[in-house]
Amino acid sequence: MQLRKLEDMTGQQLLQRENRQIKLTEAGEVLLGYARRMIRLNEEALFAMNQAFAEGHVRLGMPDDYARFFLPGVLTRFSHAYPRVQLEVFGALSGELLDRVEAGNLDIAIITRQPNRRLGKTLRRERLVWVGSRHHLAHAEATLPLALFPDGCVFRGHALAALEAQGRAWRVAYCSQSFVGGALAVSGGLAVTVVAQSMVPSGWRILGPEEKLPPLPEIEIALHRASGTPPHAVLLLEEQLIENVQGLACVD
Repeated sequence: MQLRKLEDMTGQQLLQRENRQIKLTEAGEVLLGYARRMIRLNEEALFAMNQAFAEGHVRLGMPDDYARFFLPGVLTRFSHAYPRVQLEVFGALSGELLDRVEAGNLDIAIITRQPNRRLGKTLRRERLVWVGSRHHLAHAEATLPLALFPDGCVFRGHALAALEAQGRAWRVAYCSQSFVGGALAVSGGLAVTVVAQSMVPSGWRILGPEEKLPPLPEIEIALHRASGTPPHAVLLLEEQLIENVQGLACVD
């Protein structure tokens, strides 16, 4: 009777009966997709209503370049869904953030996997690429000017190792703890730098063999959580971070 009501409402035949078998018609398949989405939305609404009153204080660590790419959507959704949770964000090099997690001074960190350190949960892999301004030719200088994070940065280590292996002359023209500092030098045509391939800002372009720059390896982006039983608010943020970091498209 319910199916007949649906067929009357839609003006379409939804089921086809042949030889004692029942299967969906083309219209039935379309309606089934919407029905499943409605059920999922209903479940999400019930879950959100049950979680909306979560409380707490979550300390999140993330390097500046990752925060620029991964955080905007997460911060908006999380603050709207859980207004009683206070979120504190710390930006620093990945190694320093991992130190803070292991010391219990951060609850979660999204960082570049560190050589010879505990593994964490791998969320995605990214190819490193050389980048420079679309409107300048810093890469053409005889001694390549670089804008890099300080010693200890995995990106810096891979960049310098690749240039040394190629025999290319280089100099660190700009060094900054923040992504913004190096970005100003690159955008102004004063240096080139290294970023994850999916995170190239507008106004920059990827440089490669045509510009006589060596290939770079992949890096892994991992989530680390402080030891012990995490508060509920930490798990809620972690869920959204994982979904966002894994869901944003990689550029091939």
